[in-house]
Amino acid sequence: RKLQEVCAVENATERLQSKGFLVICTDDSAEILPRIGGIAGYGVYSECGLSISAFLPTNQRQIVNTAELFAAIQALGSTDSAKVAICTDSSYVYGGAAGSARRWKVR
Repeated sequence: RKLQEVCAVENATERLQSKGFLVICTDDSAEILPRIGGIAGYGVYSECGLSISAFLPTNQRQIVNTAELFAAIQALGSTDSAKVAICTDSSYVYGGAAGSARRWKVR
């Protein structure tokens, strides 16, 4: 099953790139460390040479949703390309981009 998912992502990436999109992949990580507490980070990568890995600023909530959102913001801020596709496994980021952020704000 994993191999099928990887092939599907690779095919989608190739289709987007053939249409002129810059495909940028993002991901998060989080861990609870003894005597420190939660710490979260993120990664941003594209085949054009973009590679960022960082921890969240200490004034931010150290949770995976914050890390995913930071990764997407870094991805968008790192390019001047008009056609960008963000590859994420975050339903939080996807939901915000797809319009559910308006509903969250109302709540």
